[in-house]
Amino acid sequence: MSSFGNDGRPEPGACPAAGERGVVFIWVLVSLFILAVMLMAAVQPASIVAKRENEQELIFRGEEYTEAIRQYQTEHAGTFPTRLEDLLKEGPKRRRYIRRLYRNPFDPEGKWSLLAPGTTVVSVDENGKTVYTPQGGTATRSGTTTTPPQGSGTSTGTGGAAGMGRGGQGSPGGKNKVLPFRIDGKEGQPILGVYCRLEDRSFVEYRGASKYSEWFFSPLVIPPPQGPLKQGNPDKMAK
Repeated sequence: MSSFGNDGRPEPGACPAAGERGVVFIWVLVSLFILAVMLMAAVQPASIVAKRENEQELIFRGEEYTEAIRQYQTEHAGTFPTRLEDLLKEGPKRRRYIRRLYRNPFDPEGKWSLLAPGTTVVSVDENGKTVYTPQGGTATRSGTTTTPPQGSGTSTGTGGAAGMGRGGQGSPGGKNKVLPFRIDGKEGQPILGVYCRLEDRSFVEYRGASKYSEWFFSPLVIPPPQGPLKQGNPDKMAK
């Protein structure tokens, strides 16, 4: 029986034509696709926000170590600690140099790379890659590496705090720049500072450096703060 009346219009209760059902199906697919794109767009900013927070954490924690090492050196006749745990011990003024051993926010194990006595020549090879050449000092490893060493000079901390601080180390940038420390330090050697091995580009420049691996936290390159350091995020103190 026909589903159309004498005037050519569909009778009440008639089923939609196959073409109409196809159009509805296509609109459903388009709606689902748009929803999926929106969800993916929402996930990406979340990861960016997390990385920005870790970036701020890195600066705050690195500067905490910088000032702790500076105070330790001042109270110990110019000598440096040989273990990060030394910063938790009370000094001559009956106070600890750091509140806790902060973790490296970009390392799954929270480990830091250590800076040791000596120098590091920073140059750029013919391919435009930065080359680090540790020289002198007491570090046991030597030679040229195209990136900071991946398997040495690390130490683990516990705890954390956030907050954008001041100070830092400029980017190696030009050829034959000399850093006042080796980048392959190990525990047991004097610790002149800490840094992160991650070579990702940062969201902000830190004292002229745009890669995390070029942010060296040491009193040798960061001047003393002119005012109180900014407080960290208490929600991240246990991370």
